[in-house]
Parts: sequence; structure tokens; C-alpha cells
Amino acid sequence: MKLFDDFCKSLNEELQRENFGFAYKGVDLFYRSQWQKGVTNALYLLYRWIWALFFLGVHIMCIIMQFCGGKFFIYMTNWGYGLCTITMLLAAVQVTCWHYDLRNTRSLVQESGNKTETTRGLKIYWWLYNMTITMALSISTVYWVFLHGKMNKPLRFPVTNVITHGLNTVMMLIDYLVVAFPLRLLHVVYSIALAILFFVFTLIYHFCGGTDEHGNPYVYPILDWRNPTSCLVTFAGIFVLIVCYWFLLFGLYKLKRMFNKASSSV
Repeated sequence: MKLFDDFCKSLNEELQRENFGFAYKGVDLFYRSQWQKGVTNALYLLYRWIWALFFLGVHIMCIIMQFCGGKFFIYMTNWGYGLCTITMLLAAVQVTCWHYDLRNTRSLVQESGNKTETTRGLKIYWWLYNMTITMALSISTVYWVFLHGKMNKPLRFPVTNVITHGLNTVMMLIDYLVVAFPLRLLHVVYSIALAILFFVFTLIYHFCGGTDEHGNPYVYPILDWRNPTSCLVTFAGIFVLIVCYWFLLFGLYKLKRMFNKASSSV
């Protein structure tokens, strides 16, 4: 019963209007791993740069191999992977500033304590991270369940296909278990907004006569606007998928916090 009461209390705290924003008192958590003991950690800094450079390298390679006269940028997969790359690079820069105390990043936080405000850079990072992990999960699910082998075009790059539709999600989930900053339930609206933006883009692209690189009159066959009813059903399904994944991520966040507290008390 106590566990249920604690859950209800936590849920009520999460559903406050101010939690749409990105203000947070524990600013140091954005620069640290959930599991590190000290204020700084060289292994975490190395981890951040390995992740960032991997995503950057793969993204550049994908652009070179799949540019197709700019058609590369019409796909949600590439939107999502681009967001992953930007997010990981930003995380690496933030942790570097903290580790070496560049621009007094760490000193100011340590001197001010809980009075430190979330910087603009951290707010952008938090905002991007929220959208990145949800879209990675959703893109992988939709691709492997509904699109793989049904795209009406040859699979030219199987290795990068697995990386951008599968490995990226695995890496984001690993990273989610590593990072220390919180997940807010109400931040799900930003992932939903990104999905809406992409749907509107595909609609405009269709009416402008846009095609994929093989001349098909759609970006994805499940978003063929010649059949708007099917497109609306697809959007409703992805909306539900995003919300479900967000609640699962929130539960995972609470679980890792519980394990972290338990390990700290040992």
C-alpha cells in the first residue's frame, strides 16, 4: 500500500503545470552519470565522446551514401538519427565543460547549490533528449513491424539500415540508464509535437508533388495521403505508441532511481 501511495504522490507532483517547463534545481545531474560517485568522472567523459563521435560518424556516412538529391531529409528515421547526433554532441560538450570547469560551469553550480538555474544550453539538451529517445523507440517499432520489406524499393544499405533503425535505439536506452537527470511526464507533449510536425510535413510534401527517391508518391507507404483515412489511423497509432513508451520510460526512471538509492545506502 505504501508503494502505491508513493506512486500516486509522485504522479500528482509530476502533473503540475510548471513541469511543462525545464527548470530544475539539481543542475549537477545533467553533467553526471546516475552511477558515478565523484563530482567528475573521466570514464563518463570518455563515454560521452565515444557516443557522440559514433553517432556523428554514422550520420555523416548516411548523408554521403543516401543523399539522393536531398531526399535523405524527408524521412523520419533521418530526422530522428539527426536529433540523436545533435543531442549526443551537446551532451559531450556539456560534460566536458563540467569536467574541466570551463567558463566556471562546475564552480558556479557548487557555489550556488540548489539556487542554480538551469542554463539555456541544459534546457535545450533536456528538450532534445526527451524527443530523441521517444522517437528512436517509435521509429524502430514502426519500421520493423510495419515497414521492413514493404517499402516498394530495394534495401541498398543493410548495415546502416540496422544501425539507424535498431542499434540507435539500443544505444539510447543504454544512455538513458546511464544519465542522472529526471524525466518529466508532461514533457511527452514535445515528442507528440515533433510527430505532428512530421505528419504535416508529409501532407505538404504530398500536395507539392513530392516523391521518394524511387518516384513513389509518398514518404512512407503507411503515410500515403492518397488514402487520408489510413494516414489518420497511422497518426493515432503512433500517438498512442509515443504515450505508452513515455510511461514505460517514466517507470524505468523511477526504477533506476530506486536502485541507485539502494546501492548508495549499502
